[in-house]
Amino acid sequence: MLKSFISATTFLTTIPIKEKRIATEKELANSLYFYPIVGFIIGSILCMLIFLTEPLSLGLAGHMIILTIWILLTGGLHLDGLMDSADGLLSHREQKQKLEIMHDSRVGAMGAIALVIILLLKLSALNSLMLLEYWWVLLLAPAMGRTAIVFVIWIFPYARKEPGLGSVFGKTLWYKPIIALIILLIGTIFSAGYLGIMIIIITLALALLIALWINQSLGGHTGDTYGAMCEVTETVFLLLTIIILKL
Repeated sequence: MLKSFISATTFLTTIPIKEKRIATEKELANSLYFYPIVGFIIGSILCMLIFLTEPLSLGLAGHMIILTIWILLTGGLHLDGLMDSADGLLSHREQKQKLEIMHDSRVGAMGAIALVIILLLKLSALNSLMLLEYWWVLLLAPAMGRTAIVFVIWIFPYARKEPGLGSVFGKTLWYKPIIALIILLIGTIFSAGYLGIMIIIITLALALLIALWINQSLGGHTGDTYGAMCEVTETVFLLLTIIILKL
């Protein structure tokens, strides 16, 4: 299990871990258990940044620092998937052509637009929240995004016929997303209470609706759309939290 945890951490983050060996496919598949835990690790680092920057009253500059570190912690892995997915999904082409466009490493106009929109929405959300009071939002958002990935892998088929990075996870057993969700809910109860639980459940439901649309468009999901789902779910969680806190 330790090897699977290390695999999840090295795959999802840029956190330096002295692990020279290459993870096996089985370890990568089993690493799904640890996706929300890795999300909590990322969130914990972001929370530390909150308590370092907010007392300095840096305003927008402080929030930009937090967002930048957030991106650097993941190496932009999921943002890359978001851009590739946007290029394909918004191309108005046939299913096969959409997948071919997504496979192209070059970034198109829709990918660039999607990147800018997601980053602006995240930055706006950070700027709208009283982060010292609602620090738990940044603790939970990365864990929420990575839990959504586990559910998408479990529910929807792999879209490509040829093997890819996303196909390594295979057909996820039913208990993997359940375990991931339990880990997420435990962290939520201790940090945000029942309000957080409500936001988590609504966010997951909205994320799965978006994943369903992607599935209908592509005939399944790919490694790129897993990354896109992480970014979109994080953003939905942030925006939904702001809306609910305003009620």
